[in-house]
Amino acid sequence: MKALSLLCYRDIRQEVSSISPSVIIIGGGVAGLAAGCYAQMNGFRTEILEMHTAPGGLCTAWKRKGYTFDGCLHWLVGSSPRSSMHRLWEEVGVIQGRTFITYEYYSQVLDDRGNRLILYTDPGRLREQMVSIAPKDERLINRIIHDIKKLSRRDMPVELGVSGFFGMLPIIIMFMKYRMPAQEIALKFKSPVMRELFASAFGWNDMSFAFMLWTMALMAAGDGGYAIGGSGPLSEAMAARYASLGGTIYFRSRVDRILVKNGHAVGVRLADGTERRADYIISAADGHATIFDMLEERYINKKIRDCYSDLDPFPPLVYVSLGIAADYSGEPHSLSFPLARPFAIGPTEVKRISIRIYNFDPTMAPAGKTTVNVMLETDYDYWKQLCDDRERYRAEKERIGKAVIDGIAELYPALPSQVEVIDVATPLTFERYTGNWRGSYEGWLLNKKALSVRIPQQLPGLSNFFMVGQWVSPGGGLPAGVITARNAIRKLCGLEKRNFVTKRY
Repeated sequence: MKALSLLCYRDIRQEVSSISPSVIIIGGGVAGLAAGCYAQMNGFRTEILEMHTAPGGLCTAWKRKGYTFDGCLHWLVGSSPRSSMHRLWEEVGVIQGRTFITYEYYSQVLDDRGNRLILYTDPGRLREQMVSIAPKDERLINRIIHDIKKLSRRDMPVELGVSGFFGMLPIIIMFMKYRMPAQEIALKFKSPVMRELFASAFGWNDMSFAFMLWTMALMAAGDGGYAIGGSGPLSEAMAARYASLGGTIYFRSRVDRILVKNGHAVGVRLADGTERRADYIISAADGHATIFDMLEERYINKKIRDCYSDLDPFPPLVYVSLGIAADYSGEPHSLSFPLARPFAIGPTEVKRISIRIYNFDPTMAPAGKTTVNVMLETDYDYWKQLCDDRERYRAEKERIGKAVIDGIAELYPALPSQVEVIDVATPLTFERYTGNWRGSYEGWLLNKKALSVRIPQQLPGLSNFFMVGQWVSPGGGLPAGVITARNAIRKLCGLEKRNFVTKRY
């Protein structure tokens, strides 16, 4: 009788599981929230385990004395209703009720002689200005502008399958054509002024110029707009959408181990020692921590190992945010310029800074004031060593904040007296709040090495497990989080032999 009861119980449990399988999602950033939304839409029972105290992961903002400092959103692929990505943002609840602005220009760049390149989002205006600076380079400029226009007519496919591949083919070809860094293309200009301005405008580490070409093409198509309010409302909207679909987020829930039985992911162990079980596990957490720590390097092959030894993550940052008691409404919202007095951060010399002035978003500061932020590439190991001495660590943050203010003062002499708040985040800040490997802020750098790499969402020898987010999509960014999450849930539906469905909010 006991055996029969147990058998009946197992049959009932299997029937319930087949109707509503359970999923644990590690990480409540954009990828984790998207995975939760799509899983709930398709009848799965999900819970998100987030190590921090708020949703969003790297898509976050924080407040200091009335100022909002945004750590993520500069533009959003899919802001235009004509974009395929727009529908995905509707599905996860981001677009609805948001006000978007489109940029007249992406950024402005100065050299040390006062020459200025304005990266107009209108290709015609961009061409006109570039030719006015470098008339002898008109032929090269025309080719670049032609390719921006050509790419602007292409939508970024978000669906899998043959149609998606053929839709991506022209984009892939263009990416391979411009796979080299902007500094390499800059050398082709005859004009020394344009060489310097072009490299300064489009060069970031050894990032492929294709990324910037794609960005300019998006904006030329009326896409890539900025959502008023920035990252905070975006993440909150996704969390609200997930909750409305029946999902639950548990904060302060750091996962230490992914539990595996007979090659199947069956649950997780939290930092406090408690264990939670599920039919499927999805990691939207840091890739390195997932593979090498949570799974103890047991499910890996040469291809995956080579990614973590050969590919370059986005360089870590020192992120300096300022609350300014002035609105700077007539100034460029994004400006890069060389410093007359460079300064060093450990082994890295800062010769040029790029400032972002939030004079276009009234929600980021009290009336008549604005926020400014500066991103500075830095060395992770320098900060890792420095953190052993808390006093030195704090003193270095203060020194860098002052150096940035002094640097901006070269262009805006009144600014130092207008500063009300200084906030400095280091690679260790990123690491502490999001767990990102070596403080990287956006996964794999989209350079020559990464362009041809396809990183699997599943690991060899491990079933009932998926990875989503920027570590399985070189170039990273918010769309990658949603697309990889959507693809994972589609595959999950395939395993459960059910149709993948989506619902717009």
